[in-house]
Amino acid sequence: MLRNMMMFVMALFILSGCTSKDEEKKIAHELETQNIDVGLKNAIKNEVLKSINDPKSYQEISWKKMQSGDRVSERINKKVVFIAHSFKGKNIYGGVIAKEHIYFIGEEKPSLIIDFDVKVAFEEFLANKSIGTLFGTTVWNFEKLQADYKISSLDPSAKENVKDFIYSIKRFSKADQEFLADSISNANNPLSIAKNVALFLTMRLFPELIEELLFNEISYNGKYK
Repeated sequence: MLRNMMMFVMALFILSGCTSKDEEKKIAHELETQNIDVGLKNAIKNEVLKSINDPKSYQEISWKKMQSGDRVSERINKKVVFIAHSFKGKNIYGGVIAKEHIYFIGEEKPSLIIDFDVKVAFEEFLANKSIGTLFGTTVWNFEKLQADYKISSLDPSAKENVKDFIYSIKRFSKADQEFLADSISNANNPLSIAKNVALFLTMRLFPELIEELLFNEISYNGKYK
């Protein structure tokens, strides 16, 4: 009932031309939040509070159920949910930092799978020469992928090539996937190892999620689907 009332109010504002951008965002956030189970939100909050320096500094920003969860569920025939939760909290230096965590919800409690900016991490992944060398025996040219990713917002063919790469990972043999995961975990840049491994494993298991996080869409229907 409450959700129907909120949707009615939102429609009324839009039709009357009285909705500001801030009001639209606030209403959209409230509707999105209502779509997430309260028990699930509390479980995620408990996990977040364990991870920040000062739990009392926690400030909720937004919640979002990722559409890619439905796509993954269809593909593997098991219920999968991805929740993106943004929040603020004090870091170890005392300043306030805003972060977004992506949680995977399967049959057990929420599991944190991404705690970094995927767009930045993906660009760094493609720029990593050690990782590029690992893929040297495949069909993928990392210099070409780097160039395509930079223009992907303007060039549909470049975007499609990047998506082809993302979705191709799950088509590699299990032995090749494990070799790449192990090699990436031993790359020569310790500061980015955790991000690179998490990014690779997510592409391997949930390319739909990476597509949504990078391009804000799930439209891939190419040869590696």
